[in-house]
Amino acid sequence: MANKADTAASERTDRTAGTREAILEAAEELFAERGFAGTSVRDIVRVSRSSPPSLYHFFGSKENLLVELVTDRYNRYCDGLEEKLSSASTPFEVCKAFFEFALANIAQEPKTAKFLFSIMFGPQQDIPKEPLKELLVRWELIVHERLRQVAPDAPEVRVVFARTMLNGLMTPPVLLFLTAGINTFPPDLPECLAYRIADVLTDKHPVCAWPSLAVSKKKR
Repeated sequence: MANKADTAASERTDRTAGTREAILEAAEELFAERGFAGTSVRDIVRVSRSSPPSLYHFFGSKENLLVELVTDRYNRYCDGLEEKLSSASTPFEVCKAFFEFALANIAQEPKTAKFLFSIMFGPQQDIPKEPLKELLVRWELIVHERLRQVAPDAPEVRVVFARTMLNGLMTPPVLLFLTAGINTFPPDLPECLAYRIADVLTDKHPVCAWPSLAVSKKKR
C-alpha cells in the first residue's frame, strides 16, 4: 500500500510540475510575440492546455506570472553570464565574453531571448515595474563588478561609462533580432566591440558622468 501511495503522490507531483511549466512556456511564447498587455489569461491557458483555476492557483494573477517568468528566465541568463565572465582576466576579455554570451543566447535560445529583450526594450507602460526594477539591472551589476575586479585602478566614472557603452553597443544586434529576426552575427563582432570599450578604461579621451544605478552605490 505504501508503495502505491508513494507512486500516486509522485505522479501528482509530476503532473503539477508539468502544468506549471506548461503555463510558463506558453506565457513566455505569447508575451514575446504579443507583449504583456496583448496576452490574456485565456490565451495562456489555451496554449498551455490548462485552465484559469490552474493559472491562478500557481501564480495568483497574470502580473505575478510575468514576474515569476522573468525571474526564472532572467536569473538563468545572469547565472550563465556570471559563469562566462568568471574566467576573464582583463577588461577586453570581460567585454568580449559578454558579447559572445549575449549573441550566443540569441542564436541558441531565441524564444527566451525575444521574451527577455521585449521586456527590457519594449513598451513598459503595462508591465509591473516595481517587482522587476532591481532584477533587470542584475546583468549590469555582474559586468560592473567584474570590470572592477580586473581593472581595480580604473576610476569609477570610467567603469560606469564603459558599462554604459557596452549596453549601447549591444542594442543594435538586439533590435535587429527583435525587428528582423536576425540571430546570427559576424564571428569577429564581439572582439571588435570589446576593443572599443576596453580602451575607455585607460585612454586619454574624456568621459562624462552617467546616471547611476544601484551598482554605483555598492561598496567596492
